[in-house]
Amino acid sequence: MEPSATSYLCLAVGIVLTGLGVWQRLGRGRSARAWSGAAGEGGVRLALFVLPGIGLLALALGLGPWADDVPAIGLLLLVLVLAGALLLFGWGMMRLPYPRWAVPGWARHTIALRFEKEGWLR
Repeated sequence: MEPSATSYLCLAVGIVLTGLGVWQRLGRGRSARAWSGAAGEGGVRLALFVLPGIGLLALALGLGPWADDVPAIGLLLLVLVLAGALLLFGWGMMRLPYPRWAVPGWARHTIALRFEKEGWLR
């Protein structure tokens, strides 16, 4: 299957959103850490789970046309879809309790205090 403009657009959106998620998770600088001071827990979930989840799903959609030609890309698509779906729907939208390890180390203490996660303060 020949890649279309939509495939390239999905790849671009996926790269941007996944890159944004990595940048925010690393927290290098004030603007990268801005999400940790969000008014509610929804802002934290958006930064940690929803945007990267959408990014991974967009990458999977964008890579779709190449999956027929390269079997390794098919396996990568499966991993991207599963990880993206877990991030987006599990922790992002269904508001399942997210584990301590899912939050960057530099933000754990702040989030634990703000959202009453006493178990994280050990």
